[in-house]
Amino acid sequence: MNTVTVISRAAIYCIIVKPIGGQHIMRLLLVLGFVFLWPAQSMAITYDEARHLLARTGFGVAEPADIQKLLPMSFEQAVDHLLDGVRTEPVTAVPEFAADPTERKKVRRMNAEDRRDFNRRVNGDRKAMKAWWVGEMLATDSPLTEHLVLFWHNHFVSEGRKVRFGQWIHDQNAIFRKYALGNFGKMLVKASTDPAMLWYLDGHKNVKGKPNENFAREVLELFSMGEGRGYTEKDIREAARAFTGWTVDMDTGKFDFKLGRHDNHIKTVLGVDGNHDGMSVLRIILRRNEVAEFITEKLWLEFVSRGPDPRAVRELANGFRDSGYELKPLLRSLLLSKAFRDPANRGILVKSPVDLVIGTLRLFHFEQAPAVKAFWWQKNMGQELFDPPDVKGWRGHTAWLSSTTALRREQFIRAVHRGLRAGRAAQNGRMMKAGPFGATNAETLQAAFESEWERLPGLLLAAAPVMQRSTKGKGIKRLANLTLDPVYQLK
Repeated sequence: MNTVTVISRAAIYCIIVKPIGGQHIMRLLLVLGFVFLWPAQSMAITYDEARHLLARTGFGVAEPADIQKLLPMSFEQAVDHLLDGVRTEPVTAVPEFAADPTERKKVRRMNAEDRRDFNRRVNGDRKAMKAWWVGEMLATDSPLTEHLVLFWHNHFVSEGRKVRFGQWIHDQNAIFRKYALGNFGKMLVKASTDPAMLWYLDGHKNVKGKPNENFAREVLELFSMGEGRGYTEKDIREAARAFTGWTVDMDTGKFDFKLGRHDNHIKTVLGVDGNHDGMSVLRIILRRNEVAEFITEKLWLEFVSRGPDPRAVRELANGFRDSGYELKPLLRSLLLSKAFRDPANRGILVKSPVDLVIGTLRLFHFEQAPAVKAFWWQKNMGQELFDPPDVKGWRGHTAWLSSTTALRREQFIRAVHRGLRAGRAAQNGRMMKAGPFGATNAETLQAAFESEWERLPGLLLAAAPVMQRSTKGKGIKRLANLTLDPVYQLK
């Protein structure tokens, strides 16, 4: 409400009540205070809304202290607070890499011992990147940042097993962090000219006379327009011709365009004739309506529900397209949408292994949890960072659940419980063997949850518990019972 509106309403009020003598000043002050303060208080975000917002934008749970930070705000202010906190740089130090991509061309000339050493260094760098990213997720003060980086990693998919080099894996991860809430068009160009992507999709093998369609197919099908939306097999073939010459210069390890390998003839891509190259194909794609709708729908599936509202998606997509593909306004509109705030859409998405592991360790303040252990649990639940199952990435939602992974999820929760019990025992002067993540600091944990004991179910669970024992017990036992409830697997 702007100042002019406030003063006008106050003046009208004073005129209507026809104050007598000097009382009109006091009346005006009272009215101004009422108009300014009452709406702000009535529109403040609720506890349940804050919990839902943090759980969906973070790692599937909300930490008590973070909820308290949001409670004085309106819902709109809370959304802006989270979006404004998204980082473009990590908070932890990136590993030093032992292998350089430019060494790849020397492998054939290496003797057996040097080749083994090279492979050890390459594999070590890849493992270091996996542990580093888990550590970043545990340490970040902006869980939304890493949530978005993971989302884009699962959109612009590449597999570390094929890419191999830790440096390339890191550089691609840095693109997703830099453009997480930036411009999608720019991210599409950066991801498409990224050495990790070109190597993974055999783009470096795409030459005139023998076009390789892998890269062109995925740019259209998975990265921009969506499978079967507005393009044909001929468009893929023509786009592949346009992308010929895009390669990786192994003297530098960077993207390069080799004009001698490029098909320098007329192509027709999405109905546009011309002597297209890769960049002109991306520009043509970005003029298509399908792009905005596809990206909007994917973000809806990630943050809102598994059943997108077609009309709402179209309206959001129109704004996204009109903004020139700016992601921050799109996500802001999505989080402020009626569908996101609808209580019926709470507790209906399955937590990913990353959500479950990172969210739980952060919630219970396992501040010294070994990143390698956390990564191992995620992998065994079906989510190995930097190595999605195929070019379509992790399918998510109920695909996370099977008889095997359900057991591993329970085993993880029980491993966390050992750390909770060990922390409580240490507080009481007793020694107890901790779990794989060490022992919690019981005093820190107790202080964090001190004001939450009466509403623990509403904090830990996105919906009502389904097991009778979940709300029973005291202290650590009550925490443990709630995390074993099946609803804890939802967000």
